[in-house]
Order: sequence, then C-alpha cells, then structure tokens
Amino acid sequence: MTNRYYFLGHETLSNRGCEALVRGISSIIYERSPDAEFLVPSFNVENDSKQWVAENEHQVSFISAYKMPLYVRIWGKLNRTAPQLSRLYFPSPSIPKDIQQHLNDTTAGILTGGDVLSLEYGIPSLLKFLGQAESYMAGGRSVFLWAASVGPFSSQPDIEKYVVKKLTAYAGISVRETSSYNYLNQLGLDNVKLVADPAFVMKPDPWDTSIALPDEHGEGLLGINISPLIKSFRGNQSHVLEMEKAVVDFLRDVIKRTNFSIVLIPHVDSIDGSDWNSDYCYMLHLMKQLDLPQDMLVARICLAPRRMNAVQTKFLISQCRFFIGARTHATIAAWSTSVPTVSISYSIKALGLNTDLFGDLSYVLETPRISRNTLWESLEKLRADEEKIKNLLQLKIPQWQQRAREAADQVLPAIE
Repeated sequence: MTNRYYFLGHETLSNRGCEALVRGISSIIYERSPDAEFLVPSFNVENDSKQWVAENEHQVSFISAYKMPLYVRIWGKLNRTAPQLSRLYFPSPSIPKDIQQHLNDTTAGILTGGDVLSLEYGIPSLLKFLGQAESYMAGGRSVFLWAASVGPFSSQPDIEKYVVKKLTAYAGISVRETSSYNYLNQLGLDNVKLVADPAFVMKPDPWDTSIALPDEHGEGLLGINISPLIKSFRGNQSHVLEMEKAVVDFLRDVIKRTNFSIVLIPHVDSIDGSDWNSDYCYMLHLMKQLDLPQDMLVARICLAPRRMNAVQTKFLISQCRFFIGARTHATIAAWSTSVPTVSISYSIKALGLNTDLFGDLSYVLETPRISRNTLWESLEKLRADEEKIKNLLQLKIPQWQQRAREAADQVLPAIE
C-alpha cells in the first residue's frame, strides 16, 4: 500500500519556518511509519533539494509548486475596490493537471499549517490554499490541517463563513495555540485538536559555528532576528527610519554597556540570493549603520551566513545565551533549545504561543512599541528572569514535543 503524503500549502524553503514545519511533520510521521514518503511543492526544486541535505532518509521529494492564478489576483484587486464582491463569489483555484498527475497515488494531503489560513497574506492567498485543498479532496482523498494558526476572520463575516464551510470537509484539524482552538470551537467545528508546532521536535544539526560568531563571546551571545516585515507597522518612511535607528542604537548599547556579543541570525532569506523579504539583507542594512571601530565590530558583532538551512540555523540559535526574534520559528528554535527569548510580535502567532507557553505576554515586544528603551528593557527582563525561564522551558518543552507528535494521531489511524 502506498504511504505517500502531499504537503499542501508549502511553496519554498526560503522561509526556514516553512522548512521547519516540513522537517518536523515528516520526522513525526517517519517515527511511526518508516515507509512514509513525502511530496513537497517547490518553486525551485533544484535549490530546495540542495538545502534539504541530511534528511533524504525521510524519503522527501520536491515537485513543482504553482503560482497564484491570474484570475484570483484580478478578483483580489476588484474585491479591494468593491468588497461586496465577496458576498457573491469566491474563486477556488484548483491544482493544475500537470501537478495532479503526480498525486494520484498519494495517501493524504497535509496542509502544513503555519498561518496560511489567515488574513496575514491577503484574501487571494487564503483562497489559493483553500482551493488547493478542495481540489486535492475532489479525488476522494483526505486533507489534514496540521498545527495551524487559523484566523481570526471576524472582521470579514463572509470570509469567516466560507472558511468554516471548507474546514468542515477536512478529515482532521490540529492547531498550535489555545486561541485558535477556542476560535474554531466557537465557530462550531468539532474536529479540532490542540497540539504544538512540529518545529519543536526538529533536531538541530551541529556544525562549526566559528565562522558565524564574533571573535569574543564575553558574557555570552545575544542572538537577534529582525524581519523586514516590521517596517509595515510604521506609517511612513520617516517612522521606519526612526524605528531602524532605535534598533541600531540598541545594538550599539549592547556592545558599549555589556560584555555580550551579538549574532544577527536570518530566518527568512531567498535561496537564490535576492533581497525580497530577506532578513539577511535587512539586518546587513542595519549593521552598516553601526558607527563603531572596525576592530570592535569584528570582536563583538557579526551577521550569520545566508546559506544555513533550518536545522543549521536552529543549532546556531541554541548557542545563544539570550535571543530576541521576530520570526515565529526562530523563537521556537530558541525555546525548544532552552534559550530565554523575547518575541518581537507582528502577528497573532507570537501572542498565542507566548500566552500558552508562559501564561502571559511578559516576553513579548509588540512591533509598534519597538524603541531603543523597550529593546533594552526586554534584554534586562531576560537577564533578570534567566533561570526562571530556563527552568520553565526545561519543564515544558518535552511536554510540548509530545503534544507536537500527537498531531499524527489524527492522520495515521485514518489511513491505516
């Protein structure tokens, strides 16, 4: 019997968080079903295959992903000018026939979760992934949403009703935060399971990090991940420049006022070297603004290389004493290796995960509040609570890793 899974909702390994989801889910299934195989969509099969190194034993193959259909993009533009359009018609783009032919003998589709079923990336993106799942199920196959952050869609009632209708047809739904679980239950969905993000079980891959670290380590390493997405929370260019200056001033403060060294760690960066949505390029831009002697820069701060994959990045993060990060899966890499962490929050993901893990938002810095002072206060909070945080993580992370594995309970019994 074929035991092959298709990862719906995935498109690229440029985002190491997407890569962590695929690695985590495939390893969880592989632990219980060693004959499992996985088809992973990719916009660049050659580059993604190279980045996957050391995981081929999990029988992962990359196949072509497909871009947003033109008619969906046109619908999106029309809907922005005439929102009532969504009351009449939602496009449901299907998987193209040339890709469908590779899916005939697959066992089930796994919608990799993350936050693709949200409004974070716009309504057309949401409709593309919903349509992809619906198209896959049209062949009589099952779809499972795995460890997702879903919604909320309350601001768009028509969208909310449409999403609920589509989710009702899924064979199983698992979510990674209590907030998503409660939201979907309130909407009447009864096939929802609360789990943890599969990236918690992804194992770091040890490597020689000396080339990625400053010459001096002093009191330890402060890992920092800054995403260009945070710029969208400042209303105009002058406010963006003000925020960037705050980050640069904070980096300078750390170097001048402490004995910590800093490693800037990208978690989203194009494999082909482009600067679109690149943490590496954005942090390089910030680093160039540091007005410090060259010998001090070499000794105390560096920007990690671009070509690290998700497991290599997680190992580098694990070497830090503290971490301040914007990308959700960068913070998950830190938590799951017991590194005290402050999340720079720009979406509901960080809020929900922090609430579930710590019980409150003590270690969250919401993006609109970024300033030189709030960044410094965040570091001071980590220093003051270091032992408390490490003890909590060492207690809770094994529990969360077990919860991450429990997402497979919905999938495997359904196909055995």
